[in-house]
Amino acid sequence: MSFNLSRPQFLQMFSVMQSIRMIGSHTAVRAAPGIAWSNNNLENEQFAVLTSLVAKTPKMLNLKSLPSGSTAPILINPFEEGCYLPHSGPGFVAIHETGELNINENALFGAMDAHISTAFTNLIRLVNTRVDCMAMPGAAFSNFHIKNTIGAAYKASELHFITEDGMVAIVEGHLPHILLKDSEESRKLEEIMRHFIGQSMIDADIASGVLTLDSINVETRRSNQDICTQEKTLEQKLMECPIWATW
Repeated sequence: MSFNLSRPQFLQMFSVMQSIRMIGSHTAVRAAPGIAWSNNNLENEQFAVLTSLVAKTPKMLNLKSLPSGSTAPILINPFEEGCYLPHSGPGFVAIHETGELNINENALFGAMDAHISTAFTNLIRLVNTRVDCMAMPGAAFSNFHIKNTIGAAYKASELHFITEDGMVAIVEGHLPHILLKDSEESRKLEEIMRHFIGQSMIDADIASGVLTLDSINVETRRSNQDICTQEKTLEQKLMECPIWATW
């Protein structure tokens, strides 16, 4: 049975696949290899449009080729109101002196070249236009993880996009080397994608009226109250004891 993506799910999947493509460009040792995506259980037409849009991602330079202090985006939110490039978001900051990957979860995208910013804005608008023609409003994915399989015979990794009721949409691809390593950087990059999926689900629920900011605040207050009620002073504990309460 094919997985038919809703509008929020299509945008979530596009953003994560685009993120992986950009990470490959930023961190490639030499020329960044293209990513050959393979459809596991998506509706074929949606998958074809999805991959064609991801392929339109502007070509990004390797971090070593960027001027020190430049920002290279890791993930771009396509849900931004007005379909503009967000002011900030997760990104690499080129600092050549450290020799390490500098991951900033709130990097300023204004530090990118103007023509790159314009290209991303135009792509965000194109994606939102195309998705309106082929996906209906609906629920968003609630979770995400990467399933890597590395052995003697190299297999493509699986991207698992998970719904609240446990359904899984799967896309396969040969991922950049940095996402295949068991390292702090790879875990942080995957966590950035997972956080985006969770936050965009909340935003989609608020936009559709399923969830309100008031209900979020109420739940937060309840959680805080539960924590407070669990913490009792020594005097309160003594007074609850019948023997000590009579003293």
